[in-house]
Amino acid sequence: MDVSLFERYLLGKAAQGDTVLIEYSSLYPVETVAWGEVIPLLIRSGGLVVCDFFGIGDMLFRKHLRRLPGKKYSEFVELIKDVRVIKVGPGAGTYGETIDELVPTYDPHTFLRNYHAVMSKISRLPEKPKFFITFGLGHYVHFNPDDALKSILTGVGNIPMEDLISVHFVNGDILKSTNLAILEEIATFVMKLSRSGLIVLKESDEV
Repeated sequence: MDVSLFERYLLGKAAQGDTVLIEYSSLYPVETVAWGEVIPLLIRSGGLVVCDFFGIGDMLFRKHLRRLPGKKYSEFVELIKDVRVIKVGPGAGTYGETIDELVPTYDPHTFLRNYHAVMSKISRLPEKPKFFITFGLGHYVHFNPDDALKSILTGVGNIPMEDLISVHFVNGDILKSTNLAILEEIATFVMKLSRSGLIVLKESDEV
């Protein structure tokens, strides 16, 4: 994958408050891009918080870690040790520092309350992160599409992440096209990972 394209968009074009959707297929080895390229790039460029639904991010992390040779393994573990993690639902937490654990909810009011608490906690971190990454957001939507999307829209509509750049890795194969379209509509940038490279499907006309 061309790292310079991620640099161009995530570090150059994306601004605070923007949302970047990175879609991938179930058959695509997304861990090689997410943990091998994007997260190291963002850590070195301002720090980040990972919101991990159902341990999807952790499973991808361990898949990537197992393929690293000795020296790179140690360097990578050292690099990601200060990543802050918010766990949503079951799943292991074998990377970074867990700062909160939440039970998945599909009630918009409860989601909004949890969302506000998380944003407040992030704002009080000693070193304020620049990026907010999610794994498993598509899985969260898949299990209860209507209520999940209502909850997401309620949260984003009432408490926008104006100080952060949000990057969401979403498995497009598990979502209905209409549900994916809602996520695409509220995103500033939409990208798709493919074997032929990174495809930019949407970007702001103002950029």
